Amino acid sequence: MEKVAKRPLEPRAQAVVDRLHSASKQQLLKSVPGMVGSMVRSRVKDGTWDSTFTPDGKKFLSDKMVALAPAKAALAYQLCRASGARRIVEAGTSFGVSTIYLASAVAENVDGAEGEGVVIGTEHEPSKVEIARRHLDEAGVGAFADVREGDLRQTLLDVEGPIDFMLVDIWIPMALPALEIIAPKLRPGALVFCDNVVGAHAQYRDYLEYVRDPGGDFASVTIPGTGGLEVSRKR
Repeated sequence: MEKVAKRPLEPRAQAVVDRLHSASKQQLLKSVPGMVGSMVRSRVKDGTWDSTFTPDGKKFLSDKMVALAPAKAALAYQLCRASGARRIVEAGTSFGVSTIYLASAVAENVDGAEGEGVVIGTEHEPSKVEIARRHLDEAGVGAFADVREGDLRQTLLDVEGPIDFMLVDIWIPMALPALEIIAPKLRPGALVFCDNVVGAHAQYRDYLEYVRDPGGDFASVTIPGTGGLEVSRKR
């Protein structure tokens, strides 16, 4: 018996994400020296090890995939399938790897049923938007994704509810603004995934205070491992 379960997507989409996950891993390994250098420069110049807050750091990441870990993406897919999610928002599309999982779930949820479904993604880097759309088409789920280019504080304003699921995997300062825009449009019971909240706990402080507020709109749980994952349910 295999140590881990087989991947959950249909063969065409699975082949694409398997290739992209492998490419993301290789890119990350090759990027380590550059990442360390960027962190050191940020520490010397700005007093912080988190280089993503600096222009140089953001430029360094502008062509990186930074894909959601396969197990987390597969979990999002499974929960979207189980809940029948048809309207999904993704803050931080990048190269479209996680978007393929989400769009696959939507496609299967609407198959043979009445109504429509879509994943509304948003990405700031124009080059990544083009690549993401190409990957989605290659996986056969491009018709179920609307990848928007630009600042999410603008691109998500006209999103209509009810939203069934949201994935937040973006530059940390934009995590809370993204959720604040979409929160009123989430249906009761909708889930919000936010990646890397353990590995970057201090940077996510405001976001975590928002979703963990006992009197707020969410009930939240943290899943440790691989940077951590915050799963928040709309009350």
